[in-house]
Amino acid sequence: MSDINMVKPHSVPIAKARTLVQKEVDALSAEYDLSSEWQGNTLHFHRSGLDGQMHVTDKEIRLRVTLGFLLRPFRGKLIDHVERSFEKLFGGREPVAQAGKSSGKTARTTGSGR
Repeated sequence: MSDINMVKPHSVPIAKARTLVQKEVDALSAEYDLSSEWQGNTLHFHRSGLDGQMHVTDKEIRLRVTLGFLLRPFRGKLIDHVERSFEKLFGGREPVAQAGKSSGKTARTTGSGR
């Protein structure tokens, strides 16, 4: 089960969305020692205590992150950071937090565990 599930709708071409996602992950990689690789339109990223993926489509970005024991207390701060990053990159509507633990934010939750 993922600790963070979010969906961010966007209206940019998929190639531009991939470029924006890569640019943000590159910045985070330098700061947080993340490694990442693309498999198709899904960017997988890892570091000690964190594994995740961002699947990019022509209409949305789906983020799934699993946190290790030591990073779970920072879940809320990580969600805030991701929401700000998505807003900065793509503007528009807030990301939608998916089913699972509540983020404590006003983002809408959905009943599907996709």
